[in-house]
Amino acid sequence: MRWGDGMFNVVIVRYGEIGTKARQTRRWFENILMNNIREALVSEGIEFKKVEAKHGRVLVRTNRAKEAVEVLQRVFGIVSLSPAMEVDAEMEKINRTALKLFRKKKRELGIERPKFRVTARRITKEFPLKSPEVQAKVGEYILENEESEVDLHDYEVEVGVELMEGKAYVFVDKVKAWGGLPIGTQGKVVALLSGGIDSPVAAFLMMKRGVEVIPVHIYVGEKTLEKVRKIWNQLKKYGYGGKGELIVVKPKDREKIIQKLREMKKDKYTCVLCKFNMVRSADKVARDFGAKGIVMGDSLGQVASQTLENMYIVSQASDLPIYRPLIGMDKEEIVEIAKKIGTFKLSTLPEDEVDFIPRHPIIRGSWEEFRKLYRAVVGEDPRGR
Repeated sequence: MRWGDGMFNVVIVRYGEIGTKARQTRRWFENILMNNIREALVSEGIEFKKVEAKHGRVLVRTNRAKEAVEVLQRVFGIVSLSPAMEVDAEMEKINRTALKLFRKKKRELGIERPKFRVTARRITKEFPLKSPEVQAKVGEYILENEESEVDLHDYEVEVGVELMEGKAYVFVDKVKAWGGLPIGTQGKVVALLSGGIDSPVAAFLMMKRGVEVIPVHIYVGEKTLEKVRKIWNQLKKYGYGGKGELIVVKPKDREKIIQKLREMKKDKYTCVLCKFNMVRSADKVARDFGAKGIVMGDSLGQVASQTLENMYIVSQASDLPIYRPLIGMDKEEIVEIAKKIGTFKLSTLPEDEVDFIPRHPIIRGSWEEFRKLYRAVVGEDPRGR
C-alpha cells in the first residue's frame, strides 16, 4: 500500500474498547493513547504538528502519513487508521477531494474501470446534508468524471467521508491495527523470556491488553542471551508506553542443584525445579518493580513441564498471580502470531546447548514429593518466601 507523503495532512486514528468506557474513564484512556502515539512518532523521527482527540477519534496532523501509519499500526489501542485529506465541509471541496483520491487509488490498483462505493458519516451534525445524501452526491460526481461503476458490496475502492466540526475528512484506505488497550493503562507485569517461540508471544499478548512488560531472562549462556536481546528489541517495536529493558538473572547454584538431583536419582524433576526457581527469580524482580504478576509462555500439555500438575507446582513459587495467555492455544496458533509480530525467525536462531534436560522428565509431579525434594537439594522449604 502506498500513500505519497504530502498528499494527506491528517491520519484518522480509530479505537475500539476505549469507546465503551464511561466519559471520564474514556478521557483517561484517550490521553494515554495520545501520549503513546506521540512517543511512537518521536521515537521513529516522524514529524507531526498535533495529536488531538475529537468525538471518538484521534487526529494526527502530519504530512508524513505513510510512515506515520506504518508506525501507528503497532500502537496498542488503535483498531484502524486512515491517511486523510482535511478540507472545509463544503460539497464542492468534498467532491473534488474525493475524485482526486479516487483517481490516485485507481492508478495504484491498475484497474481501468473500478467498482466503488462511498461511505459517509456525520460525526457532528451541523452539515446540512444527511449521510446518504453526501454518499449519493460524491458517488454521482465520481461517475460523471471518471470511468467507474458503483457496487455497494463487491467493490475495489471505498471512498470514506467523515464530517466533523465544519471539516470533512476524505480517505480511500482503512488500515487495520492490532486493537487492544494502550500500554500503561493496566499496570506492570514481569515476563519470563526464554529463547523459544512461546514466551515472546505471551509477552506480546499481555502488552496488547495494555500491560507494561518488564522482561526477565534467566541466563543459560551468551548465545541464548544475544538471541533473547534480539527478540526483546523486536517486541519493543510494539511497546510504546512501556519502558522495560531486559533484566538478566544468573541463577545461583543451578549446576550444584542439578548434580544433587542426579545423585538422588530424581533428575526427572529437573525441568520442574528449574522452572520453579525461574518463577522465584521473577517474583523478586516483580516485587522490586511493583509489578502485579508474572507472565509465562506455557501452553497446556505442550511439554512435560506444562501439565496441570507441574504447572501447579511451579505456581507455588510466588504469591503473585501467574498469567499464562497461551494456555489454551496449540503450537500452530502460537507460531502464526510469532510470524506476524516478527519474533518467529529470531526464536529459531541457534542457542546454547544445555545438558541437564532429563531423558524422562516427570509428567505429573507430586507437590508433596517436590516439596521434600526441594528441601533436600536446596536446603529450604519451597514456600519459604
